[in-house]
Amino acid sequence: MKAKLFLFSCGMLVLASACNNAGESKTTDTAKAVATDTVAAVAPAEPPAPVIDSAAITKEYLAARKSSKSTVKAKKQGTNEVVMYSEAPMPTHEALEQPAPTASTPVVIHTKEYVYFTPSQKPNFPGGVPALTEFINKNLVYPEEALRYRVEGTVFAEVYLDSLGNVSKVEVPGTHFGSGLEEETISVLMRSPRWHPAKENGQYVRSKITVPVTYKIQH
Repeated sequence: MKAKLFLFSCGMLVLASACNNAGESKTTDTAKAVATDTVAAVAPAEPPAPVIDSAAITKEYLAARKSSKSTVKAKKQGTNEVVMYSEAPMPTHEALEQPAPTASTPVVIHTKEYVYFTPSQKPNFPGGVPALTEFINKNLVYPEEALRYRVEGTVFAEVYLDSLGNVSKVEVPGTHFGSGLEEETISVLMRSPRWHPAKENGQYVRSKITVPVTYKIQH
């Protein structure tokens, strides 16, 4: 009888050991599978943000300024005579940095969120460049700090438009003049009326353009 009990106990121990080994093996296999899936799920690294090509932006701005026929009169602000105006909107720096198109590498014309910066039909301010310049001149207020320290320059504001032509966001990339010029530019452009939206393949699309806004103090 004792021998039978002994043999039964040994059998149970062997069975328990086998079950534990199987459980550990299964756990290990599961852990490996999870690890593999996790590695496979890791998204590839985002490409670095494009470097702002100031030379290209300046070249585009000067070309727009040369072709612009709008004239703006100075206006009184405190004891100063100031001039504030905008030239024709131009492509953003991403568009300026695109390589020349080839059969194998077509030019990218939108961001991954489908914000177009080289649409087939560009967005337009209602009334064109003269109306945009008038809007800028009428609504901008030269910041007091900028007047105090005689800060002048052209702010290149990137304007995001939705598919209806509403301004959804305004940013100023690159180096800032400070003294409130960028903040005033963003504030006024965010209040601009609805633009004629961009079109791509006959459909209204979201777009992004650069609006150069110049601040000058008459000496």
